[in-house]
Amino acid sequence: MSGRPPERGRRSAALLGTTATTTAVPLPVGADAVSTAAGVTVRTVDRAQARGAPPPCPACGAVHPPPPAVAGPPPGADVWRIGLDGAGDSLEPVASLLDIRERERAARIRDRLSADRYVLTHGAVRTILGGYLRIAGCTVHWSAGRHGKPVFDGPLSHWQWSLSRSAEHALLAVCLSAPVGVDIERVDEQTPAVALAARFLPLDEAASVAAQETPHAARVAYHRLLSRKEACVKASGGRLLDGLRLNVLTPGTVHGTGALAGRRWQLRDLSAPPGFVATLAVLDDEVRGLRLFDWGRRAPGPEPGNFRPPAPSSAADQAPCSLPFEFQRSPAEPWPRGECSR
Repeated sequence: MSGRPPERGRRSAALLGTTATTTAVPLPVGADAVSTAAGVTVRTVDRAQARGAPPPCPACGAVHPPPPAVAGPPPGADVWRIGLDGAGDSLEPVASLLDIRERERAARIRDRLSADRYVLTHGAVRTILGGYLRIAGCTVHWSAGRHGKPVFDGPLSHWQWSLSRSAEHALLAVCLSAPVGVDIERVDEQTPAVALAARFLPLDEAASVAAQETPHAARVAYHRLLSRKEACVKASGGRLLDGLRLNVLTPGTVHGTGALAGRRWQLRDLSAPPGFVATLAVLDDEVRGLRLFDWGRRAPGPEPGNFRPPAPSSAADQAPCSLPFEFQRSPAEPWPRGECSR
């Protein structure tokens, strides 16, 4: 780390004393049980993998969270919900996974909670990706495109993934068949949705926002449209500014316009916790299978949860382009609420 280190009060406490290496070390991947419903593969992750303290990492000697039990690469797209409401707990096992760039960035975040959430998000991403690649999470390395899209170099370049974080929630999408984009964002109750939609969105989308019965419904509709556009541009490695004119009034096939002319995406709305909206987009390809996972950290490692999609209420709900899903939580663990940390 160059220059004067940040003050302790400005950095996540979990960053103190962490290290990173570049040696790839194979890790085992466990099995899980499979069932299917409405075209979505539902997996119950083996909880036995989270029991007991994991051994030190052979690559760096730190104690990391164990990789989740995933049965092979995604057949279409895998989406992981990463809960960040436990960011105040001990983060040392997760922080030890971060590389020097991530630790420097976390150290620059002045707000302690936001810094901890950043550490937890990136530690979870490294744990999950390491599980797919069968390497230690601390050895996972990637580069960023012009607008920040993460990409693997060399023999891992066919692995596509996208990350989105808002307040105490994050989503990670992983795909092998095509570039993927995922977005989750909080519905801001102060958003002047009708005015912003009229200024920035296509006429039919602006009219749809203005036609909502309540101001809250208008804000939800506006943020839903933004989330769809954000997922598209993240899949293609572009900017939201270039995607504002995309017509995403309904999920399904979206064709690019303007700077994104010639592009095509497949959109799916994702069920999100109260006060949030979320979307998945795959570039130039249909999602031929969707697996849903819930990553929940419990020291010393993650304790995976169960998930399932809601039962479709009509034939229209079964259409692949609009199939929603829900990450299942225990009734004793209601969805937390918090302020957006973007």
